[in-house]
Amino acid sequence: MDELTVNAVREWIRLVPTGQFHYTKILDGAVHPDSYAKLREYVARCCKDGIAEPTGNRDGTYRRVEALPLPVNWEPINPNQDSGLILPFNLRKYVWIDPNTSVVVAGSKDSGKSGFLMRTVYLNMGHRKVIFLCNMEGGINQLKRRFEAMGVDMTCPPFETYTVTENFHDAMKETGVLYVVDYIDVPDTGEFFMIAPALSRIQVKLYDNTNAVIGLQKKTNSDLAYGGEQTLKKTTLYLAMNPGKIKIVSAKIHANPTIDPKNMQWTFLYSEEGTRFDNVVQAVDEI
Repeated sequence: MDELTVNAVREWIRLVPTGQFHYTKILDGAVHPDSYAKLREYVARCCKDGIAEPTGNRDGTYRRVEALPLPVNWEPINPNQDSGLILPFNLRKYVWIDPNTSVVVAGSKDSGKSGFLMRTVYLNMGHRKVIFLCNMEGGINQLKRRFEAMGVDMTCPPFETYTVTENFHDAMKETGVLYVVDYIDVPDTGEFFMIAPALSRIQVKLYDNTNAVIGLQKKTNSDLAYGGEQTLKKTTLYLAMNPGKIKIVSAKIHANPTIDPKNMQWTFLYSEEGTRFDNVVQAVDEI
């Protein structure tokens, strides 16, 4: 490579990395090990100039310091604008959903989580653009049968479907739409703490009247998904589903200020096609 200079290092840090990087990867790893001492000196200069900073994760690991974002333009913001999101179980009677927010549906096995998400697609598809991001766990044939059981013409469905199994935020390229995610799976390594950051990365993509309804896995009879309380942080409505039961775990904004919907619960019968919730009854006592 050409002679190593501090300006070349500074420009690479300014333009290339999108997350953490090790100093040996600067300039795409083309720096010879004999020049690592000089390279570290140049990175230290960049840190002193406020361009980069060490992450503290391990020696030699840094991140780019991002420029100050543009200030919020408050003029076009309507604080009373509703997202228009339609949810099963008439949940919008109890919860207010702002634009640019997410809903989490944490469901145990065979709880009806996927049915809830597919029903959300169905309820919203005639009102706004809907993009269904699905891991196809049950196969595409089953998915088509279930939508057809709802009466959807699957020869030309009024929503878009993409197969996604991880990094769902990468597939969120549009704004002003509803993304329905079925579902963020537990990492094979069992690193449950990675689920909350996945939700955070999705939240960043929600702007210009974009919403997301996201499925997560949980243990039976637990209120929280794998990942625990951290999965509560970024969502405006958090639901827990067990077979035949659904519960509002958290609702940040109430549709009626005098009625707190937290812990409201309903029982239901799930149709054989997995497309309807019948005999819905609000529970008086805790399930």
